[in-house]
Amino acid sequence: MVSVKSIALAVSLVLAAGHVWADAGKLNCDPDTNVCTVASVDNYCGLGEVARTRWDMRSDQYVLSCECNCTSQENTFWLVNKPDNFSVALIEASKVLGSAEFEKNKVGVSDVFGLVPYCSMSPNSQGALVKLRKMPSPDGASQPYCYTVDDSKLPKSCDTTDCETKKELVQRVDLSVKAEALSKFKKATARLYLDEKHFRDFPKRLFVERYIGQNSYSKSEQQSYNDIAYYWQQAGFNDDAIWLLEKVISNSPERAVAYLNLADAYWGRDEKRIASGHYKKYSELMVLSGKQQKIPERARERSKGLELVPDNAEPSSLNVEPSLPVAMIAAIEEENHMSAKELRLMPNGSVSWKGSVIGAATFEDSIGNCSIFTYQVGLLNEVFVGVPCKFKGPPTLKNDRKNALPDVVYELEVFLANRGAMVNHTVAFYFDAAKNAFCASDLLAEWYQSGDRNRKPDIQDGMCAAGS
Repeated sequence: MVSVKSIALAVSLVLAAGHVWADAGKLNCDPDTNVCTVASVDNYCGLGEVARTRWDMRSDQYVLSCECNCTSQENTFWLVNKPDNFSVALIEASKVLGSAEFEKNKVGVSDVFGLVPYCSMSPNSQGALVKLRKMPSPDGASQPYCYTVDDSKLPKSCDTTDCETKKELVQRVDLSVKAEALSKFKKATARLYLDEKHFRDFPKRLFVERYIGQNSYSKSEQQSYNDIAYYWQQAGFNDDAIWLLEKVISNSPERAVAYLNLADAYWGRDEKRIASGHYKKYSELMVLSGKQQKIPERARERSKGLELVPDNAEPSSLNVEPSLPVAMIAAIEEENHMSAKELRLMPNGSVSWKGSVIGAATFEDSIGNCSIFTYQVGLLNEVFVGVPCKFKGPPTLKNDRKNALPDVVYELEVFLANRGAMVNHTVAFYFDAAKNAFCASDLLAEWYQSGDRNRKPDIQDGMCAAGS
């Protein structure tokens, strides 16, 4: 007979959580659900119970559980939400499944006594996790027990000593398997990219952004990033591929294959002039490395449309940067007679090209002074200043005008005294190849705000300070 205490301690872990450990590593992933069992050395369960840790690749959550030879009706789970700073929630349930696991096991879920069906013939999975309750089956059912979906909300984070211990355990595990997790993500991407239905909902840029944000960018992982971006491009997710490939190239400008994949992504987005520049750059690097015989025919043909693109306006030279360069910050300090501590820099708020920068910052003062600067050939120029104001986000690179280099557009909210309210405002820059500079244009900003793409924007008011 199984004791109530044993049942309460039993933590059967049939959910999406934990980090992936490869065949020769610490992660064993289900190719159908992309839920990975982690080979944890920590036994956080009671006597006679087996600790299991799992990681859901889709939600980036871990689930810890203990399993025992019991009926598994009242189990305990610890859900560790990595994207939410490893917050821990304590869950009482019979089973906890990831949404993909739930869809895979539509007939029922196995426990130590065999397959247990669902009480309802049409279970409905909502959200990342599905909680199940085991209960006696209705009269006449073929099985004595069945699982019903518990629709109650997941509990909030817990901060008990036990929960803190689980958080620390998962943080150690996560650090030890980070490289393997990226490898598993790449393999899952390779499996799914031709499956339009399932790949649409599979995490792509979201996963990589979180991974880089948590672990920083590493050149040792560039091959994985390049391969992942290739699969994204092949599946038609060109915007995501361009974002990741630009990051690869900005860290390794000599990486030839990244230019080819980036060119294919721009070509897939029907931006053929920009694509041509990348095909040309790829071909040049292949020739320099003595591999010209391996240049695919599409690269040779598609690079022919580059004759009209100025040499000093190569698309690959424009990158969104995480922060302002040190020299530019020093120039802002000197110009404004202030300390950098009084500046709040927007994450990914600057754009660089060939050693020059457009950057945004907010002065930490009582009025909230927003400024946009250009910095070129060692010269600082303040292009925009607004009081009070607020940046709505980092700059966007817009190709609406189909030029060799995209326009750089900042969206803000600025206080207008005559209206007594904050209003939307746009600051737009275009690249002037003759002056080798980005120029600010109010008329171009108005064109972007209007949304009318049937007329050509007037940029005669362009202001090109440094570099002109």
